[in-house]
Amino acid sequence: MKKIFFVLFLALPIQLFSQPDRYRQLNFEQLPVQKPIYTQTLILPGDSLSTIYYLFKLPYQNIVFLKNDNGYNAEIRIDIEITDTNFNFIKREIKDWKIQTASFDQTNSSELFAEGLISLNLPDGKYNIHPIVTDQNSKREFEIGKNILDVNKSKRKTELLIVDSKKVNCEGEDFFKLTNFDGNIPFNSDEYNLIIPVSDLSVKEINVTVVSHNDTIIKRTLTDFFISSISFKECSGKILIANSKYQQTKNFILNGISSKLKEGPFSVIVNEDKEIKFNSFVSWYNKPISLRDPEIAIKALKHIEQESIIDSLLNLDEEKLYKGLVDYWKKLDPSPGTEFNELMAEYYSRVDYAQINFASLTGVKGIDTDRGKIFIKFGKPDQVERASNEQGKIVETWIYIKPQRKFVFVDKQGVGEFSLESS
Repeated sequence: MKKIFFVLFLALPIQLFSQPDRYRQLNFEQLPVQKPIYTQTLILPGDSLSTIYYLFKLPYQNIVFLKNDNGYNAEIRIDIEITDTNFNFIKREIKDWKIQTASFDQTNSSELFAEGLISLNLPDGKYNIHPIVTDQNSKREFEIGKNILDVNKSKRKTELLIVDSKKVNCEGEDFFKLTNFDGNIPFNSDEYNLIIPVSDLSVKEINVTVVSHNDTIIKRTLTDFFISSISFKECSGKILIANSKYQQTKNFILNGISSKLKEGPFSVIVNEDKEIKFNSFVSWYNKPISLRDPEIAIKALKHIEQESIIDSLLNLDEEKLYKGLVDYWKKLDPSPGTEFNELMAEYYSRVDYAQINFASLTGVKGIDTDRGKIFIKFGKPDQVERASNEQGKIVETWIYIKPQRKFVFVDKQGVGEFSLESS
């Protein structure tokens, strides 16, 4: 990514201009990087009882890890209480998961997750499900709220399953891994497949139409499938699609479309039948905070773009601001054939980091400090050295290896505002 940015800043006219401070402050401390927990409830009917799967997914950065001799340990407990519609107690399931990692950096990761599931069997009926997920080290409970379950074999609704494009090996067999983000497709550079179960095993193919933002993204005839009685199981901290003893379905695989989907809702229509329509969502689960407000995101371009370009974007109608920003970055997209723009994501991740880590005690915003500006343009340095100069001031040196660069900053006032002395 550093190489991409190097090309970017050679291609763009870099102008560090004086601009009125219109950067509306977001409270970066209170806004989470992503949702604290993802959950999903799936119902698979059986002969007399249906199996209900309750799935959860927690980013490591939202869990408290404690250090011990073997690394860092965490423990998650899930407690599910089932009541009927009159809130009479039916049953309860409790399960604990232990998570271990050897790296401190991994304990703060937004890309690593603790995943698990609880399965329980219920006869037909309507129920309240009240799950409580607890971080056992901190005793923090994650707010989820009650859900209503309508268990009815005769009204079975086929579930659209979202899986990672690469299968996972478990005990010598390859399985599809459930993506497990609230039943949504994550908006990123990874590929995801859709599995569409069909109860009629005699069907040889299905025609699928995918619609996103009122545009038909794809029309395709699917012939790739596998026959299975779908269920779910855990393996090495992942949720996999497994086989069960219940009714078999022919499961058609739709691949190669997630990269064509924009953020927001999309629909999958089977055989042009409005009755067989799946509605889902594409969610940028770890979207940079600075991108959540289009006006702020546009103004954050000031370190790489001319004021006239920024003003032209800000003059767009409010409902067109985000589209205008996406179109601006599309011209610089390293993968123009996909909707996710890695360069745009990287830039605003740097903006977030600068805003949070480089603000001074005098109130200068992180993105307006010299260290913030350099970080936004060149990314994280390969090496950081700290020392004191002859005047007793703290000197911070940033070293980049490829391409080779060195920036020297001095905290002249002792307030955390490091000025660029040499480069």
